[in-house]
Amino acid sequence: MLLPILLGFFTAFLALAFALLHLLASLTEVKKGNHTLGNTFLLIGSGLATFSLILYFLLPIVALFIWLIGVSLICYGAYWNGKHKENFHLAHHVIRIGIALVLTILLALV
Repeated sequence: MLLPILLGFFTAFLALAFALLHLLASLTEVKKGNHTLGNTFLLIGSGLATFSLILYFLLPIVALFIWLIGVSLICYGAYWNGKHKENFHLAHHVIRIGIALVLTILLALV
């Protein structure tokens, strides 16, 4: 009986950490003056993902769709940055997409 509650808190914590980590990274790059399309996608996607976690308590289905859009933008923005900065490592993107998929599945189940 306590396990689903702990799983919900753990999922929310990891999802918020994922979104805020990418928000911090994009804000740092934008502050440096690096206004690329990838950083814009990261900024918008992480903002949407963070907003969706706040909205999750009121409208969970709508929040899940906003989360999916935000996470997709985060993954594409990171991919775009990697391709255009010429330091592309496929493993980083596979891990990021895997984490995003696991978090999305956990959010859908909670």
